Amino acid sequence: MNVVTRVGDGRPFRPFAVGAAALFLALCLAVAGCERTPDLLPLPPVDTSAFEPAVQAAFAKARGDVERATAAHELNPKLADAYGELAMRYHVHDVAPAAEAAYQNARRLAPQDKRWPYLLGHLYNDTARPAEARKAFEAALEIDGRDVPLLASLAAVSLQSGDADRARQLYEKLLPEKTARPLALYGLGKVAMAKREYPVAIERFEETLKLWPSARIRAPLASAYRATGSTAKAEEVLQGFSPAGLEPSVPDPLADALDSKVASFRGLVKRGQRFGRAGEFESAATAFQAAVDINPSDAEALANLGISLANLGRLDPAASVLEKSLAIEPANALAQLSLGVVYDRQGKDAEARARYQATLEHDAKGADALVYLGDLEMRNGRTGDAALRYQQALARAPTPRVRMSLALAQVAGGRYRDARSELEKGLAAAPGHPAMTNALARILASAPDETVVDGARSLELSKALFEKTRSPEVGQTYAMAMARTSDFEHAVKLQQETIIAYERMGVPQMKPYLERNLAAYREQKPSREPWSRDDPIFQPRSPAASRQ
Repeated sequence: MNVVTRVGDGRPFRPFAVGAAALFLALCLAVAGCERTPDLLPLPPVDTSAFEPAVQAAFAKARGDVERATAAHELNPKLADAYGELAMRYHVHDVAPAAEAAYQNARRLAPQDKRWPYLLGHLYNDTARPAEARKAFEAALEIDGRDVPLLASLAAVSLQSGDADRARQLYEKLLPEKTARPLALYGLGKVAMAKREYPVAIERFEETLKLWPSARIRAPLASAYRATGSTAKAEEVLQGFSPAGLEPSVPDPLADALDSKVASFRGLVKRGQRFGRAGEFESAATAFQAAVDINPSDAEALANLGISLANLGRLDPAASVLEKSLAIEPANALAQLSLGVVYDRQGKDAEARARYQATLEHDAKGADALVYLGDLEMRNGRTGDAALRYQQALARAPTPRVRMSLALAQVAGGRYRDARSELEKGLAAAPGHPAMTNALARILASAPDETVVDGARSLELSKALFEKTRSPEVGQTYAMAMARTSDFEHAVKLQQETIIAYERMGVPQMKPYLERNLAAYREQKPSREPWSRDDPIFQPRSPAASRQ
C-alpha cells in the first residue's frame, strides 16, 4: 500500500479517511441537519379520572402525539408544536404543573417561537404568579418586540406588579398603533391613577372615551374626578356608567387559540371566568350558557351566567338565573350579593335589602354588602341605619370611601362633631386625601354647630386644595372659608366664578344652593349649610349598583 506523507508534519495521510469524512457529512446532513434535541423536562403524571370523557380523550390524543413525534425523531419545531398543543390542553383545564412543563419543553425545542413564552406568561398570570408572568412575557418580547397583544399583556402585568414606569413605557409604545390606541390611553390613565397624577388620569380617560365609548370607562374616570375633589363631576360622570361596557382591548389570536382547546363543562366555566375578568361579558355569557346547557343544575355556572347577564344590563334574565342558582345553593354569598345588586339597579329596595342581609349571613366578613346597605338606607333617608352599616363596613374595610360615607351619613343626621372626628381620623390614615380634605374644610367653615367651626383651618385646607385642583366643588368650599374668616369680597367673587363653572358643566340642580350662599356672602354672612340637602352626595350609589 502506498503511503503518502502529509506535507509539513511527517504523519502518514490515508486517502480513505477523506471518503469516510464525506460519508459522515452526508449522513449528518440527511438526519435533520444534525439538529440536536435539547434536554427536556419530564412531564408530571396527570390523574385524569376526575375529568369528563371528552377531556380525557383530548389529553390522551395530545400526549400520544408527543410520544409519536418523539419516537419518530421528528424535527424540533414539529415536536415543539406537539408539546405546545399538549400544554394548551392542560392549561385550559387547569392542570398547571403539566402545562408549565410542556410549555417549557416547547420553548426549548423552538426558542424563536414567541407562542410558547407568551402562553406560558398567561399560565403564570392565571395561577397568580405575576413575577414569572413578566419574565415569560419579556422573553417573548425579545423574539417579537412589536407584537401588540404581547405588549398589552406585559404592560398590564407590570402595572399589576407595581411597576408603573415599565407599564407606562409599554403603553406609550402602543400609542401609534391605531387598533391599540384606546387600550394604550386607558392603560396610561390607570398608570396615572397609580401614581396619583389625577389630572393626567382624567385627560387620558376622557381621550379613551372618545375613541372607545364604553360606559364602563366612566367608573375610573369618576374615581379620578373624585380624587381631585370634584365630587359633583364624578356623580355626573357616573350617571352614564354601565358595567356592561367592555374595557379597551386588542385582537389576540394566540389567546383565542388557547380558548378553543376547551373540551369540558369545567373548562367552559373557566373560559367564561377568563372572559369575565377581561370585561368581555358577552363572550363570558356565551361560555357560561354552554356550560349550563351541559349541566343545568350546577349552581356555580348559573351564578356566573347571572352575573354576566347583569353586567350586560339584562336585569330580568339575570335575576331569574341568579334565583335558580340560589334555589340550589343558598349559601353562595356572591350570588346573593349579585342578586341584591340586580334588584338595587331595578329600584326594588326591599328585595335588594333582603339579599344584602342574606349575603351577610353567609359572609360575615364581607364589606360590600354593608356598604350597599348603607347606600340604600342613605337614599331612603334612614341616616342612622346608614351610619350603622358604614361603621360595620369600616371595621372590616377601613377605606377612604367607607369613611367618607360614614361622615356624610353623620352630616345628614346633624352629627357634625362626629363627622369632623371621622374625617380627622381618615386624613391621619390617608394624608391629603382630596375628598376627605374638602369635606372636612366644609364642615369647619359651615357647620351649624359653632363648636365644630374653625375658619382659619378651613381656609388653610381649602386654599391649598383649590390651588392644586382648581375644582369648582373645592371652589365652593374655599368661598365658604373666605366668608367664615370675613373675607366676603373675595368669597362673592369666587362664588360667582363657581356658579359659572357649574353652568358650563351642565349641573343645573346645584344653582339654587350656590345662589343661596352667594346671597349670604353679599349680606356679609357666612354659609351655615355645608351641602344642599338634595346634593347628589347624599344619594350614594356604587358603580356596581348604578341603574341603567
